[in-house]
Amino acid sequence: MSDPYGSLLTVEVREAPDCTYVCPAGELDLSVSGRVEREVDQLLDAGCPVVVLDLRELAFVDSSGVRELLRCRDRAGSRGSELALALAPGAVSRALEVCGVRDLFEIRAA
Repeated sequence: MSDPYGSLLTVEVREAPDCTYVCPAGELDLSVSGRVEREVDQLLDAGCPVVVLDLRELAFVDSSGVRELLRCRDRAGSRGSELALALAPGAVSRALEVCGVRDLFEIRAA
């Protein structure tokens, strides 16, 4: 059975010399919950020391998406890895500010 909400979010993983990028695009909300987290978990399980969530192509994030980002940060920290965000000005950055969690993440230029 196909996922009617699957097209709302795509997730690409890109390797770089100093980190691995997880690049979601579209909308990160309850209907696609867990997709970014699964990608991050796979990288952490493989021993990836630095993961950057490149959120510049996200158009929207709801509270469940914000919570997913926080879980990713917590899991990386508990495994001795680093998790950072790459953000563009706009709705996602503003959502993180409104939720009071933007300062809990390292912000990197992508």
